[in-house]
Amino acid sequence: MSLIPVPADKNNTRENVMGTTNYRKPSEHAWPESFLLDFESRIWMTYRSNFPPIPRVEGDDKSASMTLGVRLRSQLVDTQGFTSDTGWGCMIRSGQSLLANALSMLVLGRDWRRGARFEEESQLLSLFADTPTAPFSVHRFVKHGAESCGKYPGEWFGPSATAKCIEALSSQCGNPTLKVYVSNDTSEVYQDKFMDIARNTSGAFQPTLILLGTRLGIDNITPVYWDGLKAALQFPQSVGIAGGRPSASHYFVGAQGSHLFYLDPHYTRPALPDRQEGELYSKEEVDTYHTRRLRRIHVRDMDPSMLIGFLIRNQEDWADWLKRIEAVKGRPIIHVLKQMNPDHDQEAGALDQVEALDDIE
Repeated sequence: MSLIPVPADKNNTRENVMGTTNYRKPSEHAWPESFLLDFESRIWMTYRSNFPPIPRVEGDDKSASMTLGVRLRSQLVDTQGFTSDTGWGCMIRSGQSLLANALSMLVLGRDWRRGARFEEESQLLSLFADTPTAPFSVHRFVKHGAESCGKYPGEWFGPSATAKCIEALSSQCGNPTLKVYVSNDTSEVYQDKFMDIARNTSGAFQPTLILLGTRLGIDNITPVYWDGLKAALQFPQSVGIAGGRPSASHYFVGAQGSHLFYLDPHYTRPALPDRQEGELYSKEEVDTYHTRRLRRIHVRDMDPSMLIGFLIRNQEDWADWLKRIEAVKGRPIIHVLKQMNPDHDQEAGALDQVEALDDIE
């Protein structure tokens, strides 16, 4: 997602040992207002609490991948099921952010800014309400994860499982507005498969979200991929990146130099309930999905496992995306092939084999 450019400001940052930079605004004009308006208009999904319980799945094998903190809370606090995703749901929330901003770009437009078209934004956010019935709720992610991805309540999702959930839930939603193409654990996009998804029965092109689950290194991103990753994030078709660190996922929305701006899901807020048709959220409730707090991380400090998203709205968008991929300098992170090899064997879930760490702030 290409944010409005902002000049470098190296004198007003405070960097901690994790490599994350928290910005302090020294004056009224430290950051251009157009940049701040753009940044704060991105939809920001975070941990939520006090939502209807997500039933636990009993069995030692089902809790082995949980962190110690999550296991203790499930036994001592959330005895009837998980009523918060704090400590384990950050990749789900990052995936929700990616999907919500893709829908925002499609429904509201890339130039939409926070506060405008309030009713439409409220309706969009209701799709992500923390209830079992909302199409893209954490409940629905967890349900599909348990049924099809081997991910159970309280376990940290990886990029591959998150992509599969977005694909399945978008299909189940019954709304033909957005199609989803998933390349689970490779950087390859197959044109024949993509067109089969993007074109309807009459041959008309439908908006399609490309989700690329990829790994660009072992412990960190290999430097030869840095330029390609930063360039991809600035494509007009980009809807961001979900991932960033093992068990501490962020949602990356823009790049400046060697740093990537991101939204951090590791804040727990009260859950927003489902809304009846025609009923809107309050301004205060909608405000919890936005922030002006700028954070960034150097590309060298990112985890190499991530989920990259692109929204292709029409045939012209597709052609432009292909040209931009070909023009990227350095080692490419995306490979477009005409058709899939029938002997191609994907290692499903490989990107989700990550170390589980407590990520509570």
